Amino acid sequence: MGMMKQFFGDDSLTDDKYIALSMLGSGKASATAYLSAALESATPEIRHLYSNFSTQQAQAHEALTALAIERGWYSAYGEPKTSLEEVVHDSMKVIQPHA
Repeated sequence: MGMMKQFFGDDSLTDDKYIALSMLGSGKASATAYLSAALESATPEIRHLYSNFSTQQAQAHEALTALAIERGWYSAYGEPKTSLEEVVHDSMKVIQPHA
């Protein structure tokens, strides 16, 4: 049993799936921020720097998305109803212990 599971318990949202999904969200926000900064930059050098950072974030996001799909943590082309049911189930994991 991993240290995270020992600390938080078996039914927590701290496993690899939720860490990966959190990283996907953060990576998307980071790439968006760098792209916005590149578009607003006044000098070509800074624009190029931010553009490169945005590209790196997009590549990392692509690799992590592929891993999440491969492991079954993310269903890119799944049925909306199934995705919604999974979100509700995961939400209940968060709400139940605190209700």
